[in-house]
This record gives sequence, structure tokens and C-alpha cells, in this order.
Amino acid sequence: MRVLVADDNLISRRLLETALRQWDYEAVVASHGNEAWEILRSPNAPRLAILDWMMPG
Repeated sequence: MRVLVADDNLISRRLLETALRQWDYEAVVASHGNEAWEILRSPNAPRLAILDWMMPG
């Protein structure tokens, strides 16, 4: 399963990405809101998203 990780903090993003991959999920990462929105609007968008509450964009 593809999971979107959207966080402007690099360390948080990497920790979540690493954990998801260890659990056999495909992590799709975004560093700002506009990037996350574009990923979610794509035809093969992840079915699950882990989002930072306050993020630029």
C-alpha cells in the first residue's frame, strides 16, 4: 500500500518514511502542502496520508 507522508520537517519525514518501509509500505513523501496536494490529486494517489498539522503551502 502506498502511504503519503507530508511534513516540512526533514527528520520527521525520514523517520516516518523509514518506519513505513520497514512495515512493507511504500512511502511517498512531500515537504510542503502544495506538493502533497498534487500527489493526492494524481490518478494513482496513496490511499492513506500522514500529514503535518501546520505546514507551509
